[in-house]
Amino acid sequence: MKQELMERLSAITEEERRILTGDKQVQRELYTSSSEFTVDSAKMMDKGRLIDIRTHTRFIPFPEHRHNYIEIMYMCSGTTTHIINRETRLVLGKGELLFLNQFASHEILEAGKEDICINFFILPQFFDEVLPMIQRENVLSDFVVDTLRKNNN
Repeated sequence: MKQELMERLSAITEEERRILTGDKQVQRELYTSSSEFTVDSAKMMDKGRLIDIRTHTRFIPFPEHRHNYIEIMYMCSGTTTHIINRETRLVLGKGELLFLNQFASHEILEAGKEDICINFFILPQFFDEVLPMIQRENVLSDFVVDTLRKNNN
């Protein structure tokens, strides 16, 4: 990746600054309004958007949670370790993607300074336009169709 982009993605966010100064708890109110930890697209995305991005929060473990959207994580550098559905441990390395539908749960172990991951948030409605363009019988289209039509993690 271009150095300029990596510098921008590596910048310490306000949330990360708070963590580095001693607040070692995820501020759930930034992510959800519900008692169960379901990250809410309304808190993560501007109104009217179907897709958005942000970097993954580093320096603290991110507790088990679900999403009410589809999440795609892309590792720009370093690694992140995920525990998916309380049983599958997965290390995501540089250049790799992780696709999670809204029915899967996962937790993410603490990421360090050089562990730069981009989260893509995609509302299921986005695929209303895209689905007709996807040809069947491939892994990506199978994932998309299963994600939108089945409560399957």
